[in-house]
Amino acid sequence: MNTANPDKYVRKEIYDRIHNAEISGIMVKCYDTRATVGSDKQYYLISTQLNQPERTKCNRGWLNSTEIQCIVIRKKNEGSRVFLDDMTDKVLTELDDFSLPLASGMKVSLSEVSIDNEVADDSGSEIYYSKIIRLESTIN
Repeated sequence: MNTANPDKYVRKEIYDRIHNAEISGIMVKCYDTRATVGSDKQYYLISTQLNQPERTKCNRGWLNSTEIQCIVIRKKNEGSRVFLDDMTDKVLTELDDFSLPLASGMKVSLSEVSIDNEVADDSGSEIYYSKIIRLESTIN
């Protein structure tokens, strides 16, 4: 039998680590899946989560992959991607030693963080910058 689906535990731990992160004097919120349009000009989204079974000698667990999007919205010709880079650095630092609380009953035996993609999208009067960070964890 596999351990329980780790999604909610992983999301909660990520959220607890990065929600209301202070970056250059600005509090950056974290949302699950989507944010209300116009609510914030910089925020994190915990988006896609995927799990594949992982068999070990002693039990079966999961290979969990979770995407965290760093999003910054700026008016054209105002600002740069520096704030996006600072947001990204915060996530990389916070997830460097990723683990789950003992109360979850799950153990992270290996985790890796990578930057998968960077996108800039022009939507009329604003530019949307985003970086996608992937947390991959082996969970038993």
